[in-house]
Amino acid sequence: DLAVELASRRVRRGGTAIELTAKEFALLECFVKNRDRVVDRAAITAHVWDENHDPFTNVLEVLIKRLRRKIDDGFEPQLIHTMRGAGYRFGP
Repeated sequence: DLAVELASRRVRRGGTAIELTAKEFALLECFVKNRDRVVDRAAITAHVWDENHDPFTNVLEVLIKRLRRKIDDGFEPQLIHTMRGAGYRFGP
């Protein structure tokens, strides 16, 4: 029930519009393009930030937490899954 319009940058879940920041949308776009695959931190970081990003900060975890709050909290099934030691998987 998640609808993502990449061209117009619109997101809806359960019929409700969800407002995302530019970074949140870039993260969701990365997940959507890699649905049901495990995506590691390096691939996500390369998609969301430029080459000047410090990969040793926790900014990715903070961004994922914010995105989870917006698209997963209150909805079933959960879509963003942490794969310990490997990265993240997007899908039911």
